[in-house]
Amino acid sequence: MTYLTLHVSDSAYPALLKQIPNPPKTLYVRGTLEPNEICFTIVGTRKPTSYGIETAKLFATQLSQAGFTIVSGLAFGIDAIAHQATLAAGGRTIAVLGSGVDIITPVTNQHIGEQIIERGALVSEFLPGTAAQKNHFPQRDRIMSGLSIGTLVIEASGQSGALITARNATEQGREVFAIPGQIFSHASQGAHKLIQEGAKLTQTIDDILCEFEQLHLFANKIAHGSSRKTNENEQKILACLTEPKTLDIIAQETHIAIQELKTAITMLELTRKIAKQPDGCVRRIV
Repeated sequence: MTYLTLHVSDSAYPALLKQIPNPPKTLYVRGTLEPNEICFTIVGTRKPTSYGIETAKLFATQLSQAGFTIVSGLAFGIDAIAHQATLAAGGRTIAVLGSGVDIITPVTNQHIGEQIIERGALVSEFLPGTAAQKNHFPQRDRIMSGLSIGTLVIEASGQSGALITARNATEQGREVFAIPGQIFSHASQGAHKLIQEGAKLTQTIDDILCEFEQLHLFANKIAHGSSRKTNENEQKILACLTEPKTLDIIAQETHIAIQELKTAITMLELTRKIAKQPDGCVRRIV
């Protein structure tokens, strides 16, 4: 097994992680960390409902397609689903472990971990050979949030470890997002509490992207040479825009569902391929 050792003073050490109050002095890495990649964390319950599973798949897929590297903890449930959906979408993903990078836990997720090494990285502050322990996970959680510009919580009980990650993100000055659920669902209690405390109630990827558009973080990266490719829906929209058109007309001509259309329009705006006119029509720039 080969792994990379990064010290906090190294230039290859993740820049955002250096900024947290207590960054790991040493980071062990299996796989690759790309310079200047923009990470986004997705966490949640280990026992998701069907709603949570579908939500995690949707947001991991769309965020990875938008150019984010998806970070999670390789745990059962939402974590594993976020990694798998990202890999299926052809995106990059990072798993932060509560063990050494040579011990992929839980064992049943080992196949996911091996795929992550090929398309991202396994990361830990614990020496190789260190077994996972309960007290390691709160330490692990601060790294997940520290690597990322934002954290999304999808289903979490009132005592979920996902809440630790979210609170770390708040303390680190990062954005926190939460998916609302049913008021009678135990799995939604944690996310609802976060929303009450100020996390952004999130229903679509647009709720996330608009925050980073305002912060000039994500849009600036794209404007300066990102290699992100347009997806199928975005290509349909660009082909349709032979002249300025309203969203209704675009929807009719492309047969894209309205919510998916809005997401694609947002991404095309961020990548400066289209622009909205004062009359509400959308025009193609490139």
